[in-house]
Amino acid sequence: MRGLAAGGLLLLLHAGGAHGQSVLERTPNVQGTWTLPPGAPVFIFSHRFEVLSGGDEIINIPTLSLAVGLPLRLTGGLNFTSNSEIVPDKLAGNEVEYWLRGPLLDRPRAAAAATLAYNSASASLDAALSARTRAGPVGLVGELRGFSDAFGGDQAELGYTAGAMLHLTPYLALQGDLGSSTAPPRDAVWSAGVALAIPGTPHSFSLHATNSGATTLQGISRRKVVGPEDVRYGFTFIVPLGSRRQWGRVFQREEATTSTGADSAVVEMRQIVFTPAEIRVRRGQTVVWVNRDPTGHTVNADDGSWESGVLAEGERYARRFDRPGRYAYHCVPHPQMQGVVIVE
Repeated sequence: MRGLAAGGLLLLLHAGGAHGQSVLERTPNVQGTWTLPPGAPVFIFSHRFEVLSGGDEIINIPTLSLAVGLPLRLTGGLNFTSNSEIVPDKLAGNEVEYWLRGPLLDRPRAAAAATLAYNSASASLDAALSARTRAGPVGLVGELRGFSDAFGGDQAELGYTAGAMLHLTPYLALQGDLGSSTAPPRDAVWSAGVALAIPGTPHSFSLHATNSGATTLQGISRRKVVGPEDVRYGFTFIVPLGSRRQWGRVFQREEATTSTGADSAVVEMRQIVFTPAEIRVRRGQTVVWVNRDPTGHTVNADDGSWESGVLAEGERYARRFDRPGRYAYHCVPHPQMQGVVIVE
């Protein structure tokens, strides 16, 4: 177990690039390969529950997670559940998992990561190697886990899960996984559900069924204990909390202004609106669009004759209009964003 932990640390120090979190990249019982850019935080709410016979009582298994991108391409975080199931004499108690993750491989079709963790409920040093790959609409994930004190049994054990995702669209996927552990009783642990990314936002969530516990490394490696039902249901909601640059703006007394020439006019993208929505310019003038939102926008002519590509926060797009006329445009990710340039 010490060798696995030491090897994981060495791999973390040689980590590759980082990418963002999405439930479409993993299955419900796999923590996954995701990492975050330095200074970028994310909040994850995973909630699993059972409706008891008669429908008048619910058993809740919530897991609250907070993570942030760190230097050296690492990501650190913690997972907290108030209804732990991994240690028999601490059932329904608190469980905190502190973890550190770094990417080993980061390519469009394949990724791998190593995770080191400490679980407070079992006083266990844990580690995981995670991988994912994709070919067309089909994605595969796998995770091998090691525990120095598995499930409070004073024994080092392994856990493992393999899963698959079927991407129906860029925003919708079906997913499922199957796993177990080497610790008795070695029951199969599974999950199945649907994952959705919300278009035009960085948020994603999944709805799923499972027979496992909370979403810590040990919790997803063993069959549920609390509650009489065989299956429990739940969701995972991922909320990215911005970037280091965005948080820096909180402490700025004045927002940066856009410098343009005398022959330029400015349209800002702010709060998912073009401001002003209608602008009048002279022939030969240039219009500059500036994105002031934390999400990406585009400037696309309705007739398809010109487009900006995706503009991140603070980026701009300029176009000179030499012919009088009316030029309508829109944002592709947010079709409700519409504007017009009138050249006189």
